[in-house]
Amino acid sequence: MIGDLGFIFVNGTPVNCSTEECCNCTLGTTFLIADCSGLLLQKTPNFTENITIIDLGFNRIQTFPTNLPPHVTHLNLTGNSQLKEIKKNDLNRYKQLQHLVVSYCYLSRIEKGAFERNENIEYLDISNNPKLTLSVLNNITTDLQGSKIKTLLLDKLECTYGVSVAFLTVYVEHLSNTTLETLSVASNRISYFEHKVFDVLPKTLREINVGDNDLGYGLYLYVLSNLRGVQIINATFQNSFHLKRRLQDSCLEPWNSETNEEPLQGEKGGHSSSKISSPFAIRESAKSGHYQGSFLTFFIPPSLERFYFHDNMYKMEIKRYQFNTTDGSRKLTHLFLQNNIFYKLTGPLIGFQGVQFLDLSNNLCTDISIHFFQEFYGLLNLNLSKNMLSTCIENDVEGKIFNRLKKLKVLDLSFNRIRNLPYSIFKNMGELTNLYIKSNSLETFSIAIDHMPNLSFIDLSNNRIAYFDASMQTSLQGITENQRIQINLLKNPLQCTCKTLTFIKWLQTYQAHILDFKRYNCISSNSSILKFHDSKRIISSLEYLCATYITLIVVETLLLIIFLSLTIAGILNRYKWRLRHLFYIAKRRHLEVQHLQTIKSDTYRYDAFVSYADEDKDFILQKLDFLEEKSNLRLCLHSRDFIPGTDIADNIVNAIHQSRRTLCVLSSHFFDSYWCMYELNMARMESIYSRKGSNILCLVVMNKTVFQNIPLKIIDLFENQTYVEYYEYENNDTPFWNKMCQILQS
Repeated sequence: MIGDLGFIFVNGTPVNCSTEECCNCTLGTTFLIADCSGLLLQKTPNFTENITIIDLGFNRIQTFPTNLPPHVTHLNLTGNSQLKEIKKNDLNRYKQLQHLVVSYCYLSRIEKGAFERNENIEYLDISNNPKLTLSVLNNITTDLQGSKIKTLLLDKLECTYGVSVAFLTVYVEHLSNTTLETLSVASNRISYFEHKVFDVLPKTLREINVGDNDLGYGLYLYVLSNLRGVQIINATFQNSFHLKRRLQDSCLEPWNSETNEEPLQGEKGGHSSSKISSPFAIRESAKSGHYQGSFLTFFIPPSLERFYFHDNMYKMEIKRYQFNTTDGSRKLTHLFLQNNIFYKLTGPLIGFQGVQFLDLSNNLCTDISIHFFQEFYGLLNLNLSKNMLSTCIENDVEGKIFNRLKKLKVLDLSFNRIRNLPYSIFKNMGELTNLYIKSNSLETFSIAIDHMPNLSFIDLSNNRIAYFDASMQTSLQGITENQRIQINLLKNPLQCTCKTLTFIKWLQTYQAHILDFKRYNCISSNSSILKFHDSKRIISSLEYLCATYITLIVVETLLLIIFLSLTIAGILNRYKWRLRHLFYIAKRRHLEVQHLQTIKSDTYRYDAFVSYADEDKDFILQKLDFLEEKSNLRLCLHSRDFIPGTDIADNIVNAIHQSRRTLCVLSSHFFDSYWCMYELNMARMESIYSRKGSNILCLVVMNKTVFQNIPLKIIDLFENQTYVEYYEYENNDTPFWNKMCQILQS
């Protein structure tokens, strides 16, 4: 804001009021306006005594004008780049002055006492004079302490590039007894406020603007509740980038002895050498109850209604925070948090029950916890557009994220790359009126909306929707009967085929509820584009085409069945004796195999086939003499007894078939070996099909870690079958081997 005077007089009468002929003078009802802006004046012209409003903006005036009429009430000097200072006596003449704008000048000095006699001043704007620095406030606020000041604009009194500064209590302590309502200190590189600043600001303050600064964490955040009358806080564009317009953008950084009388105690030119926060500040806030366990509690101004915190360069996860007021009131209704980098919304944010409008758009957010919105009972309008919530939304099949938003009326999920909406995602939003899901990747749209009697607008434009299924058509049809709902399906690849004929008819029937129905197109089965301005012809063509297809399909199906039936009957008739012969041969061979198995069921070449991984071979080899010579066991080992030149699979099957039992030495190496797992599964098949269910497996578990690596496919073995745990005998394994001999000989 540069403070331009925006006066329009429809019935104004041009009059001559200045020595400068180019000035535009207009007579109002009770006052006279002189507009001399943009004339490149180097000196202030003289005006008649009855002039009360003067606009001298965007000229080249070098000194503050002292020759204006004494009754002037509004003076605009914005954009006078040659104006460098305001001296102590420059405004003494203008005791009726109410509105003064001196922004975008080249001020480097405002003497103390310059506004001392301007008791009627209500509006003062000295913004965008970066040579002044914040230290000039000590002079200005001292002069204004007895005035009627209501609006004080102090934006960009510090240069853009430099170290961060602190906002000191002495800058505003003289304003405590004024009637100030609006205070703006934006674009001043402020990193933190002294915590007593909020104590001395007047109770009449309603709006405060601290945007475009470098605010960080500090004790001042815990005393915001002292701003009891503040209704609006603007903390936008924090830590933002600024592009240099010149290679050298210099401004007055060091102390200027001419600007104020003396340096402020503990500071140099208003620039702080203190840290943003200290361990002492954190400890003190914890003692006062502000820091509670794993989350922070902030006390916000009790009258706060709107909080603007958008377009900041803060990258963070929104975890659990609690926001209270000292008197328990809940007046905050609007939260503007868009265009930040809040990549994850975990929450919950406690204390926001009264918030009605929440904007979280364009935050690069990928995840929302099911607890984040649990305190937003009164939320009416929620904007989550331009994020990356596709996975989060698609996985919420039970609708837990929005479960508590029962009063929500407007929801915007546009530009989130959502491919599919779960059916119950909005199951508790019975009051929803507007739903925006445009510019996603939806291929289908089938959600529960029967419980939304007030739904009036659905924006599904710019998705990939080809048609609505029958259930969705029925649900929308039920809503259209009770109220006038509008649906936007523009820029979707709608299909005009036999499959979607019902949907096209539905669109035609309810075209009054389809936004811009005549502008729609659809794609036919041959990829041609059909326009909906002649939708009746499209439906007629589809009905004829689909009817022809149905008849053709039925005839072709019947012919195919008849052909297959005749073919099979011919084959059976021609080869009926050969088929009988093959059946009896197979039956006889099966009986012969069963007979041989019955005769030789107790005759085996080996007592056991040992299945083990090469890494565990020492476990068997070191006891081979004990098992074969002393215990008279006949063992089959793949490294010794497999027939060379025979396939490995054949050797394994033959070894299992010729052995009474199969001993499996189970270890982590065993499960990693393909052939070991093959041997285990073949032994299982042998037990089931060749041994009539007789158990031939003997499982030895080498160590406890085996249970962590068991494949799911064989876990039933350990649930239904006994196994031997070798690791229980590690200190003395003689009982283990004696037991194994008994098992293998049984």
